[in-house]
Amino acid sequence: MKGERLAVLLVSILMTAVMSGLAYYFRETLPPWALGVMVVTPVVSGLILLLVVGRKKPAAVPAAPAEEPAPPVEGPEKGPAPEPAPAGPGPEAYVRAFLSALQREGRFLDFLSEDLEAYDDAQIGAAVRTIHRGLRAVVFEMVELQPVIEAKEGAEILVEEGFNPKEIRLIGNVKGKPPFKGVLRHPGWRAKRLTLPKPREDDVLAPAEVEIP
Repeated sequence: MKGERLAVLLVSILMTAVMSGLAYYFRETLPPWALGVMVVTPVVSGLILLLVVGRKKPAAVPAAPAEEPAPPVEGPEKGPAPEPAPAGPGPEAYVRAFLSALQREGRFLDFLSEDLEAYDDAQIGAAVRTIHRGLRAVVFEMVELQPVIEAKEGAEILVEEGFNPKEIRLIGNVKGKPPFKGVLRHPGWRAKRLTLPKPREDDVLAPAEVEIP
């Protein structure tokens, strides 16, 4: 289970690094909400996959006390023990399905495999528009987002005493105790609805494409 969580974490970190780098490239041209979507998309994706891994974790069963073996009982011979029911798909099957969907809709794996040093910012920007459209479709098909704070960025916000630090992160010159009055820099996101992808048992994330002339 630790290995599966580590794999999910590495995928999420990789996606976050790539999208954060792209957001930095276009910080002067894209609106704040677009930059926020670029950064939050891999984070939400990682949370979905971690949720899948967590659901697959088996419950701990206490060990039964040792007992003396019962004496054999003569009687008719018993048939073979029934085979255990096959286990459901493991968390790695959902990770494969998610990566496959990202590749299918946004060519995400191709994008990560490409050396961007050979292209200028204008060329990267044209590619990002298509990739962003595909990744947005994949993620928003699986998760319905809702802002943590229903207000526009730049609005004045009063953070009352007893606020949940998991929902609101204070930044800037934080001194004293709440209530705090500040400016909303990002409304945050919460997952209102989650739909798990159909698991993929094979290891093929994207088939090879051969064009027949």
